[in-house]
Amino acid sequence: MRRRHLLQTTAAALAAGLAGCGQGDGNGTPTDADGAAGTDGASPSPSTGDTQSGTTRADGTPSPDEETTTAGTPTESATPTDGATPAPTDSPTPTATPTESDVAQVVRVAADSDLTFAPESFAVATGETVRWVWEGGGHNVVPDSTPSGSDWEGTPGGSGDTYDEGYEYSHTFEVAGEYEYYCAPHRSLGMEGSFTITG
Repeated sequence: MRRRHLLQTTAAALAAGLAGCGQGDGNGTPTDADGAAGTDGASPSPSTGDTQSGTTRADGTPSPDEETTTAGTPTESATPTDGATPAPTDSPTPTATPTESDVAQVVRVAADSDLTFAPESFAVATGETVRWVWEGGGHNVVPDSTPSGSDWEGTPGGSGDTYDEGYEYSHTFEVAGEYEYYCAPHRSLGMEGSFTITG
């Protein structure tokens, strides 16, 4: 009986000694004197939320393949753009001078160094363009008579302005009828012309 009491007393002392040493909770996790998990008697540090991991290394850091962002969302690379480039906006296109293919009739001014328009008369349809091309200097194109409703005024500047060789003047005629014109400096020398715009 005494031996049994001695064994019980020794066992109790041994158990108290082990609990006082803080060797563990039986699961391999160090505990403090109160039995709470910790290291060297310090309280466990709260999780900062910087990283979370489903797999941990021996040193407690997360495995690279399991690391997540602060919000717990898996880290992902930036989504590349689809490479589409916005179409440039169209800039306004200035109104171009009629090209040769748009011109229905070309009239040579001072053709062959003569004081004439060549051809002297012609006919084109409504909506077509006539172009006068200067082959000599000091001439102009001035309307003498035009049909009612026509806006044709001849070369810029009226009868007072003349133009040099190489100058070109074009007009698109929208009003049908008979037109007569002349070169102001050389009208008295017979430099006149006419044409018909057909409907």
